[in-house]
Amino acid sequence: MAGDVFKKAYDWRELRVAKATGLYPYFKPIDQTDGTEVNVGGRHVIMVGSNNYLGLSMDPRVKEAAAKAVEKYGTSCSGSRLLNGTLDLHEELEAKLAAFLGKEMALCFSTGFTTNLGALSALLERKDYVFSDRLNHASILEGIRSSFGEHKRYRHNDMADLERLMSNAPPEAGKLIVTDGVFSMEGDLADLRSIIELKKKYGARVMVDEAHGLGVMGANGRGLSEHLGVEDDVDLVMGTFSKSFGSLGGVLAGPKEVIEWVKHKARAMVFQASMTPASVAAALASLEIIKSEPERRQRLMRVANKMRNGFRMLGYEVTMSESPVVPVFIGDQIKCFRLWTALYENGVFANPVIPPAVEPGHALMRTSYIATHTDEQLNRVLEQFEVLGKKYKVIPQDAPSVADVIAKVGSVDDLTIDTNRYVPTDAGNAAWANKKGNGARTPADLAKKVFDLVETATWRAANLQVPTREQVNKVVQERIGDITGAAIERGYKLMELANKARGTKRMTWDD
Repeated sequence: MAGDVFKKAYDWRELRVAKATGLYPYFKPIDQTDGTEVNVGGRHVIMVGSNNYLGLSMDPRVKEAAAKAVEKYGTSCSGSRLLNGTLDLHEELEAKLAAFLGKEMALCFSTGFTTNLGALSALLERKDYVFSDRLNHASILEGIRSSFGEHKRYRHNDMADLERLMSNAPPEAGKLIVTDGVFSMEGDLADLRSIIELKKKYGARVMVDEAHGLGVMGANGRGLSEHLGVEDDVDLVMGTFSKSFGSLGGVLAGPKEVIEWVKHKARAMVFQASMTPASVAAALASLEIIKSEPERRQRLMRVANKMRNGFRMLGYEVTMSESPVVPVFIGDQIKCFRLWTALYENGVFANPVIPPAVEPGHALMRTSYIATHTDEQLNRVLEQFEVLGKKYKVIPQDAPSVADVIAKVGSVDDLTIDTNRYVPTDAGNAAWANKKGNGARTPADLAKKVFDLVETATWRAANLQVPTREQVNKVVQERIGDITGAAIERGYKLMELANKARGTKRMTWDD
């Protein structure tokens, strides 16, 4: 019998199960927005899932610039940059971005995704080695896959692993280290200073994806490279306009000869329609605001740190970072979907993130913040995370009350309260220690990890995706590390018991 390329789609049960149970959280159409609050399906909710970090997508000056560009140039350039799609606006934006980023030349693509896709596929050839963090954005991965370079992935922010891989590469090979600056899902920061040391030691080049850092990090908003003082040692800077710039598009900046090469060799440039006039004009207007209004960045960081401290005081597990991305770690994806649905029904819109966007068993609620969020909105979000976190047993029942938490984290507009410092709490410190662990293997820690694995396996069983013993062994090794075979076998038996307990009864989300 002939195979059917569509069979995988027809047999995909996970989507149907999620929709049937009312837990499907994606592709929700927004019908109205003012930036920090939106209407979704007739429901008014506080938006803590947007990358509109500086609130510029709703700024009157940015909207006016976009409208004027449409009036002058129309809605589309109707062609690629190579042929008829380059406007004087494109070149103006590129010149100003190059000056802003301190690079010889900049090149704008139509999206951030295709910026990475085009740059990496054009730059990496046979005999070149590229070293990529395992948690890098999917656009980086796709760019590398589209190239002929030798791809080596190092463990997240693990400089010893990166050096091991670099030391094994041929000395004569071209070498490129590519990393997110601010990691988009977990919100933590790349160890750029150590990366620069390895660059110099092994004669490599460095490319930093500043999608979530541009406009946000650094005294002038030039990104993590500026924040850490390594701008001059970063060879290529990539950024997007769909986050802090409130527009759409991407930029690559670096040495003139390199940018010219990408400009003429990247298929994502040569064969893709150019940025629309409205998008270019909006990015230009936003760039001027970013340069002239640093108070937006300052307030954004105070907002994010208030929420990070608030979550930690409630007993949630969060990263100790400095970015406006504040992930709340849940663990298993079923519980993550349950919590998301309850938050949404109670007026809070966050983003549930499950594998493959994060590592297996590390499902999280990604929250991200805008400089224009008010204390009233932030406090309402904390209230719902307290009530629902206790209801779904994500945080302890005896966690502090939200009233106490709000009193301690204070107001982002009260400059006497230092929300840039972390509030130490027993619950928060324990959660962070459990997250990092440094190889700790206490019985409680192991039990929690195995429990997460059981729930993940049960989810897959509900969708007729029962894992094989080999798959389970692999996941356990990745999640728990080098433990005994007996412990792995016990974990597998726990999963078998979970599936056996389900029997022929159709599983519900409360089982």
